[in-house]
Amino acid sequence: MSSLRIQTYIGREIVVPFFLGIVLFTFVLLLSRLLKLIELVVDKGVAIGEIFTLFACLMPSFFVITIPLSFLLAVMLAFGRLSSDSEIVAMRAAGISIYRIAQPVLLLSLLVCAVTAALTLYAEPLGRVQLKQRLIDIAYSKAAVAIQPQIFNEEFDGLVMYANQVDSQSNTMTGVFISDERMGQTPSVILAERGEIRSDHRNGNLLMHLRRGAIHRSVERSGKMSYQVVHFEDYDVNLTLNTSKQKTPVKALKASEMSTSALRAQHQDITAAKQRELDVEFMERLVLPASPLLFALLAIPLGIRSHRTPKGGGFAVALLVFLLYYLGMSISKTMVIENDWPLTVSLLGPTTLFLGIGITLLVHAAKEQPFLVSTLLRNLIDTLLSTLSQKR
Repeated sequence: MSSLRIQTYIGREIVVPFFLGIVLFTFVLLLSRLLKLIELVVDKGVAIGEIFTLFACLMPSFFVITIPLSFLLAVMLAFGRLSSDSEIVAMRAAGISIYRIAQPVLLLSLLVCAVTAALTLYAEPLGRVQLKQRLIDIAYSKAAVAIQPQIFNEEFDGLVMYANQVDSQSNTMTGVFISDERMGQTPSVILAERGEIRSDHRNGNLLMHLRRGAIHRSVERSGKMSYQVVHFEDYDVNLTLNTSKQKTPVKALKASEMSTSALRAQHQDITAAKQRELDVEFMERLVLPASPLLFALLAIPLGIRSHRTPKGGGFAVALLVFLLYYLGMSISKTMVIENDWPLTVSLLGPTTLFLGIGITLLVHAAKEQPFLVSTLLRNLIDTLLSTLSQKR
């Protein structure tokens, strides 16, 4: 068998479980959000199309996790299967080294790294922003549902609203009465034939657009109170003005929601702590795309040895490696933000450590030499799985 056919064969062994893993792990993550999304349909009357849009916005955040994990698991399962069927032994007997066997895996890992980079640098922050905006739009579009016809509604602070008829599908109402107490001790009374709830995307406000009406209010002039009536054809009432729910701008973005170019830009009006948070987010987006390459270097030697573990050992090892890496990244982020640790050294620490371990394991696997870390890891997995099997 030629070298190209062997590499193609190994690549095919990885690709199938890789895509199956993406589907499985993404579905598991979606289950954690599924109940909340179903609640939007049942309780809030949100259209099914909107739910699929929310799913699409969530996908990049899920793929950042599931794609590296699925690749790690796929490589371990593939090499575990090749080892258990003695195909690795046959390849070595034919003069094919571990390094040549690892070539298609490393090439695939670079492709997965590129996909992960596109997700972390562009797709994930865009998806977070779109998700936030879609949820705001849904809340705004369904605001009329809270207004009951022919009842004085006090859903908005400082406002008393009344409408003869309310159409929750189009967010329109007729025979509108509004008492606005937010601009002074004496309320303004607004009467209008029609009203429509709209969202102001630029300022993140919720507006009541009124048609053909009048504003009645008392005005003090020269120490005397007078009554003023202002007729209008179109008039907007800011429903979120001075409300307790609007203390911070809706459009203010978290570090995870900002685009990569915005993270790199110089910000003059933020605190040092906030700037450090932005720097940590930017560095993390640069570091995480390297994880599939690290996982490939670790999965090849661990996968070759995983056939000696009980059933499910490969999955357990893959999950343990994945959790250790992301736990290290999470601890590094926390220490940089809260304890002022060096940014670059701290965030590159877990990646450098796993890179060193992966290369060392691969070299020892090529020389068919035992390695202390892999031996301890295998023994730990064997003990855990044996304990679980006995309990069953």
